[in-house]
Amino acid sequence: MDSYIDHHETQVYGDRFSGTLRRMFGADAPREVFTFVLWCAERLDEATKQMRDAMSDRRNATSQAAAAAQEKLPVCRAGRAELKAFLLHLVAKKADQAEAWSGDVSLFFPVGLSGVGAGARSLRDATRTAMRALASDTTVPERATWLRRLTTHATRLHAVVERVDGTGHAQNTAFSEQSLEKRNWLRAYRGVAMVLQGVLLLLGREHEYVGAVPHLAAPGTRRPADGPSNVGDVPTGGTTAAA
Repeated sequence: MDSYIDHHETQVYGDRFSGTLRRMFGADAPREVFTFVLWCAERLDEATKQMRDAMSDRRNATSQAAAAAQEKLPVCRAGRAELKAFLLHLVAKKADQAEAWSGDVSLFFPVGLSGVGAGARSLRDATRTAMRALASDTTVPERATWLRRLTTHATRLHAVVERVDGTGHAQNTAFSEQSLEKRNWLRAYRGVAMVLQGVLLLLGREHEYVGAVPHLAAPGTRRPADGPSNVGDVPTGGTTAAA
């Protein structure tokens, strides 16, 4: 049994539980039961979507704030300057009749330089795009030198991205545990689990309960980041469910 449901698991368990309810009570179920269980599944779907939207908003806000802060970092400034230098190099060689490079600049910079964001992630991704195009076009003048230079900057930018991702994950986890959306999701999940146990008991199908409730069917391994149990008073099935 998984005694702690984290923010990511609300999406996995929510969708899984909702889908299981719909499969368990199909056309052969009593009409009243089917209607009520479908209503329960829809309530859980709503809570899962609200949680998903809240996490997305949090990630976007964190990403925008991080990008604004990263714009001033020396590694980001240097990365953007290097991209600009490489773009100017390509444009110059394109126009140089003596070199006569016939490549397509847009393959290296699909959104131009103005379309590249100020944050480390956007700069890293743009650098990697340029590197892939450079690896494919062996006719670019001074190709080996530019591959080496761009690789150096991509590596430095990636290190910043990894640090930001770690911080953002911690912030999002803390947010999700304290948010109204997480509390509402847990309430919907618990409520549906309780309803399911009662319905199955009335139908003589109580042995199906544990396998239908995602956190009860999950392995019990705890992760270092797990908090205290947050599944509350969801029935575990006991000896009746195991019969």
